[in-house]
Amino acid sequence: MKLDVRTIMLMLSGINLLGAGMMALISFHADNIKGARQWAAGHCCMCIGIFTSTQMSPDWPLWIIASVPLITGCGYGLIYNGIEAFNGKRCHYWFTVWVGGQMMVQSLWLGIWRDDIRMLVIANSILFSCVFGACALNLMVKATQPLKTAYNLATVSFAFIALMSLLRALNMMSKPAQEISLFAQGDVNPVFLVLGGLSQLSISLSLVMLITFRLVSELREKASHDSLTGLLNRRSFEDESRRLLARATRTGEPLSVIMIDVDFFKRVNDVHGHQAGDEVLRRLAALLQTIVRSEDCLARYGGEEFCILLTGTGEQGAAQLAERVRLLYSELQINWKNEVLQSTLSAGVADSSNRGMNLSALVEAADQALYRAKKAGRNCIVLHSENGLPVA
Repeated sequence: MKLDVRTIMLMLSGINLLGAGMMALISFHADNIKGARQWAAGHCCMCIGIFTSTQMSPDWPLWIIASVPLITGCGYGLIYNGIEAFNGKRCHYWFTVWVGGQMMVQSLWLGIWRDDIRMLVIANSILFSCVFGACALNLMVKATQPLKTAYNLATVSFAFIALMSLLRALNMMSKPAQEISLFAQGDVNPVFLVLGGLSQLSISLSLVMLITFRLVSELREKASHDSLTGLLNRRSFEDESRRLLARATRTGEPLSVIMIDVDFFKRVNDVHGHQAGDEVLRRLAALLQTIVRSEDCLARYGGEEFCILLTGTGEQGAAQLAERVRLLYSELQINWKNEVLQSTLSAGVADSSNRGMNLSALVEAADQALYRAKKAGRNCIVLHSENGLPVA
């Protein structure tokens, strides 16, 4: 099997140019996605470095010869920085400078001053293996579908090219130095480059998939959550509640619904403005998130109303939780423009033992109990089964 190494390297350069173009377009149109700019710059640097290395001549000035491995190495480092940024971490650009500097020193020392191409290939291959291995490790994070699939593909791609670089170094170690030149025609060297090219293409595609699926996840998040409080919106609450109701029907465990409403909320808006009202809702949502269990379902149901679906909990247990929320919220002081906002809430509680495993019926019963709590003077909890008598 005879393959032209320069042609393969030009193919690698073209793949990186394509990757740079895709990442640049993505970063321009989706500037909220972190990492795309670093990936675009990294692919561009690798494209320039690999292409220039195929045209390099000993007659070139030393500073140009030295800049080629520096640019290439910085490209690999920027790919690593892009992964850090994508994962929400601080970018360690010193790593990029170190990789570029290390590759430049190796190329000058081993390639020019010692003229030992064998050791140069071994050293660069080990360096590539370490960089891509570090990229693979940074991609091993917890994620939900479909983002998890993109993470897995990217991890495998980086790990594979790291392995191929390490095997290439081992292969070079087993060969006599006189048989090795930088663009040698042989049976093994081109094969490694072809596999490396395919891996590079896989890396570029997997990075695009990461960005695409991140955008999909963000769109799903926006569609399913309330933009003000970050809680589930009414539609998503109903979808999740039906799933929990179906499970409770199979297991026979009770379910409870709590409807919560901020007392005199319109007065807050009228006196202090709608932004103050928004802050009140955000603080109440934050309080509820610290109390409600992860297996339960919490949502902003509409306006100043919040709804909680409690699994494995009867009416009395739900009433205790609602009372705890009421007390904590009544003590909550919200600083707003040199003023302190303090309000109360009312809640209605219903459970499946009285209304059955029907979401609409449960919500309606809890809403009726909430209405009776308002009629009873507000700042209290009313159970649907106790004929409107307030708990507190």
